[in-house]
Amino acid sequence: MPETVMDQIVSELKRTGSNHYPDRGELRNVRVVGHTPKNDHYIYDIVIDFSDRGERLAAKVYRASKCGQSGARSLAQTETENLFKTYDVFQARGLSGVPRPIGDFTALGAVVAEKINGLPLQSIIMKAALLPGYADHGNLADAARQTGLWLRNFHQATREEPIPFDAAGLMKELENLCENCKGSGLDDMAIRTILSGARSIINRTNKTLPSSAVLNDFTPLNVVIGDGVGICDYARMTQRGSSFNDVAQFMACIEALEKYPFCNRNITAQVQEEFMEAYGVSENEADVLRVLKMKSLLGMFAQGRNVKESAVRKKVMWATVMKRFIQQAAQRSLAPAA
Repeated sequence: MPETVMDQIVSELKRTGSNHYPDRGELRNVRVVGHTPKNDHYIYDIVIDFSDRGERLAAKVYRASKCGQSGARSLAQTETENLFKTYDVFQARGLSGVPRPIGDFTALGAVVAEKINGLPLQSIIMKAALLPGYADHGNLADAARQTGLWLRNFHQATREEPIPFDAAGLMKELENLCENCKGSGLDDMAIRTILSGARSIINRTNKTLPSSAVLNDFTPLNVVIGDGVGICDYARMTQRGSSFNDVAQFMACIEALEKYPFCNRNITAQVQEEFMEAYGVSENEADVLRVLKMKSLLGMFAQGRNVKESAVRKKVMWATVMKRFIQQAAQRSLAPAA
């Protein structure tokens, strides 16, 4: 038996690859052409060479050293089930943007699917921020609109009955997050603005919110822009939850890019506006999303930058930048109108 997980995946693909691509001709080789290390997994790029043409796959291999062998299998099982379900739903509706799963490698703690080619949306935003004129041709706005449309299709395709809006629970979460952020320097004035603004919006919010499957990790890093939009990561997906959680998380991640001095408000505002218009958000829903976006931003601040405990200077710099950014975001989104 092959020694490593990737050896076993390659061996299996050599045996079964023609079954997945019966019209590609003779299978000649399976090659691993690169890999990207992540915190709890690796992403391996695979090429299957056929006589007609090649096919590119991506293998996500969970690190057993981080979560144990059984943990790796469990994570792979969950993600594989989510991927198969979402792919089947999109295929049935004639939608695209979900990678086709290839085989079942959960026993190895791995997920294998076709590779979606393109650039992460965050890379496109960074290019627009750093390269003068890059966004003048409408490519950034178009990418944001495509992203909003993809998420709307995903939520509509997996739609469930609306869920009750837990106003008291949301306010409690905001209060706890503000208290946690206060320890990192968030001032009392910003906290009062956040809580009073949120309370005002919540008091006039509908009693239910739309419900669907929720990705729980819909960020500009996980959105791939190529010929269309593709989403490759389904590890944290749940079958039912508040659809607005995905929207708010995405909006918060876009707005948080303003913490970089070269990424100005004009760029992040354009992306958010185009995304929201394509997703289709009413005025009342936009108010609720402002509160949920602030909750996500506070969560980022409370979590802190993921650096070693010894890197005190970096942690202090991160807290200082995020504190200033959160204060500005609170004034923009939740301060009462003059």
